[in-house]
Amino acid sequence: MICRIAHFEFDIASTAGWYSSIAGLLTGFALLAILLPLDHEAKREDVECTNAVVVFVCAFFSLLVLSINYAVLAGRTAGGTVAAVAAHEQMLFGPAFGLSALLLLFGLNAVLRTYGANREIFLPAQHVILLMTSLLGPILVLSLQFSNALDLEFFRVQNDPDAARCSVAGLPDTIWINLAITGVAVAAVLALAALGHRLRIPRHAPILIAKIVLGFTVATTAWTAVVAPMLPVEPVTGLLFEQITLTLTAIATVAAAAAAHAGQ
Repeated sequence: MICRIAHFEFDIASTAGWYSSIAGLLTGFALLAILLPLDHEAKREDVECTNAVVVFVCAFFSLLVLSINYAVLAGRTAGGTVAAVAAHEQMLFGPAFGLSALLLLFGLNAVLRTYGANREIFLPAQHVILLMTSLLGPILVLSLQFSNALDLEFFRVQNDPDAARCSVAGLPDTIWINLAITGVAVAAVLALAALGHRLRIPRHAPILIAKIVLGFTVATTAWTAVVAPMLPVEPVTGLLFEQITLTLTAIATVAAAAAAHAGQ
């Protein structure tokens, strides 16, 4: 069966420029948020305020690095193997960007719990932020990462049409596997959202997630700058890399959704 892949074609380089601008803008917000508690006389045991500062610092550095990474990615305008490398990098930068954006909401939620004498006014906003960090945001991260995987799929099928196996709806079978991985992760996020009030998530969970996201961002930067250019294009765009990255993204996103319920 002929694979329907023409509608998967996507200009990664052009979009990367916009991602770089957005990441830079969010970096500014993160820096401002770091400075917010300076005039707040927090006690040493004020765990929420401490968590917020650490989360904002991790988000700041992660988004700063990502803004540079996406700027470099925007320069990969050629086709062929350059497009393959661009799809590879996008697959790695995508979850880092999505989870870094969630970190800003983690920190904001912690600040609203402790900052200011009129914190009760922000209680309705806290419910919205919790909904975004524990449910809607993670689903967006998973959806966008699935979309990123389609770009790698397009490159593989385009360069080796005979190797692709297409059955249901004329789509490559690997897309359905990716969809299953994403679907399981979304189901886990929905389950966590339903059971959130019963969970006993430690208060330091957001800090752990923030440090992992920052570490992952730095690691992907080193990988794409030093290691990936030395490798043949086959493993860089291979199915194994695609599905491992998608699975790890799913696990990290579910963990972030769980951490959103910390201290509830």
